[in-house]
Amino acid sequence: MSRRERNGHMSLWWWTGVGVVVVAAALVVSRQWPRPGGRAGGGRLTAVVLDALAEDWAARMDTRPDDIRAAVLGSGAAELRARLVSEVREVEVVFIRPATGRSDAHTVVRCVFGNPESALVTETVTGWDDIPDGVRAEFIRQEIDEVSRHWSVAS
Repeated sequence: MSRRERNGHMSLWWWTGVGVVVVAAALVVSRQWPRPGGRAGGGRLTAVVLDALAEDWAARMDTRPDDIRAAVLGSGAAELRARLVSEVREVEVVFIRPATGRSDAHTVVRCVFGNPESALVTETVTGWDDIPDGVRAEFIRQEIDEVSRHWSVAS
């Protein structure tokens, strides 16, 4: 084998090695990249909270539900977002596993405002595909009937 052929083989192995490293790095980065949630600009949990509470928050703050959604998702008025952050003290979302496997879940959303005596509880149904991935995984893996998540406007 001539020197030129050896250099060609080494070059081929070198570029193959570089390609493997680039592909591996791309896979690592893609797994770390945030995946889109149930709605654009927010995750599935945010979508569940907004579906349950946006109208009530809008009435309480004398604005429109779309303004509330925009403020929570970061594309709306900063003043409204700041007001939500200061007035909404705690939001808890409880997903109750459906009796029939992987179908819609009963969802209870509880919101506590700055005044602890002022709270809002809503109940809704969340489609299986709209339930956050981690909640679905807990339902499947641990076979539990109820999963609770806390949510914050500031997150």
